[in-house]
Amino acid sequence: MEPTTIKEKGGRSLKITAYVVTITFVIFALIPTLWMFASSLKTEKDINSYPPKWLPSIPQSIDVTIDYTGTTESDPEFYEKDAMRAMWYPWMKNIRESIGDVQVTGIKDGKVIYTAETVSSMFLVGQPKVVPTTIFNETMMDRKLPVIREQKLSEFQWKGEEGGAVKATAAIAETDLASRFSTFYQSNELVKGQVVSIQEDDSWISVFSSYLALNKVAQDTAGPLGFAQYFLNSTIITVSSVLVQLVLGGLAGYALAHLIESKRWKFFWVMFFLATIMIPDISLLLPLYLLMKDLGLVNSLLAVILPHTAWGIVIFLFKGFFEQISKELLQAARVDGATEWRTFIQIVTPLSIPIFTTVAVMTFIPVWNEFLWPLVVNSSPKYWTFTVALNDLQNQPSVLQNMLMASALVSMIPLLLIFLFAQKYIEKGVSFSGVKG
Repeated sequence: MEPTTIKEKGGRSLKITAYVVTITFVIFALIPTLWMFASSLKTEKDINSYPPKWLPSIPQSIDVTIDYTGTTESDPEFYEKDAMRAMWYPWMKNIRESIGDVQVTGIKDGKVIYTAETVSSMFLVGQPKVVPTTIFNETMMDRKLPVIREQKLSEFQWKGEEGGAVKATAAIAETDLASRFSTFYQSNELVKGQVVSIQEDDSWISVFSSYLALNKVAQDTAGPLGFAQYFLNSTIITVSSVLVQLVLGGLAGYALAHLIESKRWKFFWVMFFLATIMIPDISLLLPLYLLMKDLGLVNSLLAVILPHTAWGIVIFLFKGFFEQISKELLQAARVDGATEWRTFIQIVTPLSIPIFTTVAVMTFIPVWNEFLWPLVVNSSPKYWTFTVALNDLQNQPSVLQNMLMASALVSMIPLLLIFLFAQKYIEKGVSFSGVKG
């Protein structure tokens, strides 16, 4: 006899509807993030285009060959300046185009005497300093070459008379960008050699040049690590704050839940910690700054960490969760001779992973995204968090929209990872602690 089953009428339709609604919500929620990622890969021309473009243009690699046969000059600096003019000047004329890199090969009497290259990330960083306008002259590179060398914006390798034999060179490619470069070289005498070949190829890897440019721009203020220094500062501050909150909040919550016997004192401490939540953060800004100044902690990471070491809401959440733990279990541990510290470490903590995870996430998000307090207490760029750095970056002329999008996307990665790996523990913590959205 076949078993009978009872099917609820409309159950399948409800399930399909739930899936459709959920998938639709996820898609719409991801649209801003996807647009941010796509914009970080685009040029200014693509970002400002109308109608809007989702996919970035493929950057082009321009390979230029210049022949110096008949030139009597032997000073390598002469050829280096000429190579820089051949790369930076026409690129500036076509700055709105998607160019991944420009390579220049100098040949003389059938031999390669130098090779030079400028990638798009370095051009984006150096453009305001090297070629701020489209007006060029022969002596301009005399002043700009030291800047290019100091900041390593372009590579130049001098091979001299011992250079290798020249491979067969193709003619000037009949593509739009190659034709523009060729027109520039023919319209003036800024480049001393004769351009004999211009080739154009796709450069997919240059799509990510905005991320490299972002790091290079930040090196001027943050030091050798560049934007990674801001990211490191935010990581140190956030992780330290989370760890201290878990330790102090967990111990205080356990004491309120199981160690204070007097109901009057328990009520007093609960009200005290809840009262601290009602104080506006902005009203504490000046007293906290004066305190850090007196302690000599201004312009340090510790000045940002200390105000995040104990929050009343954290203690209240721990207390609510710990009260769900069986008192008989704790009493049995005490009867067996366990100290309160050992009871907390070996019994309470393993049972409280969900609330510890919830508190960690609740602490991580506001501390990671905090802007005002790190800005006030730290004026030195090497101690800035990434939120303060973003505010400074958007005021720099060399920072373009794609760099800002890249920095914002990088700052989101830790938050996405936290939610991805801690979701199930957060759900348990919320259900046990009684916190509702």
